Amino acid sequence: MNEQDPLRKNRLGLRSMLLVSGGVLVASSVYLLPNVGPNQGGAPTTSLPAPLQPTSSAGEAGASPTAPAVRSEGAAAGPADAVQPLLPVYWLGDVDGSDKLFREFLVAPAEGSGDPIADAVQLMTSGRPLDPDYRSPWRAASNVTSSISTKNVITLDISSDAVSEGLGEDEARLALQQLVYTATAAASDAGLITGGEASSVVVLVDGTAGYRAFDAVDLDGEWTRDPANLAPVWIIDPQEDVEADTAGLTIHGVGPAAEQSLDWRIDRSTDGSEDGDAALFRDGSVDMAPQDGAPGAFSFSVTLPPGRYEITVSAPSDATSAADSKTVVVR
Repeated sequence: MNEQDPLRKNRLGLRSMLLVSGGVLVASSVYLLPNVGPNQGGAPTTSLPAPLQPTSSAGEAGASPTAPAVRSEGAAAGPADAVQPLLPVYWLGDVDGSDKLFREFLVAPAEGSGDPIADAVQLMTSGRPLDPDYRSPWRAASNVTSSISTKNVITLDISSDAVSEGLGEDEARLALQQLVYTATAAASDAGLITGGEASSVVVLVDGTAGYRAFDAVDLDGEWTRDPANLAPVWIIDPQEDVEADTAGLTIHGVGPAAEQSLDWRIDRSTDGSEDGDAALFRDGSVDMAPQDGAPGAFSFSVTLPPGRYEITVSAPSDATSAADSKTVVVR
């Protein structure tokens, strides 16, 4: 069953709450979550790292961006004189030896087309994940266009250079799920999905249907989301390498419905450097709570003194050792 991403509504609602309550909401021990399922949820409320710069190939995903940092408060908020929208992009990440899909929100490229679906897919092929644990098997696309029908069928036309990497069939199908999740999330986020209905994706390559992508899979018919490809645990907010303040930090995300609670730990860098040794600073557990569109969600708040931290959330009884981690800097 396909699930939609009503992110546009959620992000605007979250921004309103933040503007009214200021730091009180962040510091509170109870965080009001607007639909934070794997395919739903508010954009990050903490400071975003620098806008990502395109790369020449997917293999350069670990490089550090050099542009100035962009702030975010609930909905996409850029510098004081401009609003920079955020786009949902899915990446591959390892879960106990198998690749699964994780989502990040990235700043829309300044040179983008203005088409949120095409721009999100372009970032997926040529952008850098914020989290160095994530990656993409796609090569940079020289061209991406999209259209959407009244029946919520998205047609993506992507250049053949994006699918020129040879992959095994299972890897290729997962890469296509990455594309489907990114395109449908971007469409829903932009309010382009009508009537709350499921959406599907038709993929053309250089304007041609039936192209054999990654030398492994024929792109025939309509492609839909397969929830089995989603990571069982991931942290939605904060995103990787954000800057927070000592007023308080709220961590929220999603986890397996079968779990009643998740374990969390926060390790602090002993010398404040990115590559230095780290030691346990605090740990605990957090209860899971069902949310619309999600089997379960978690949220907890902590107050941290200045320093560099790694936050890890894991499923204690999950046989796959599902976990996700994020690095934050508290000023």
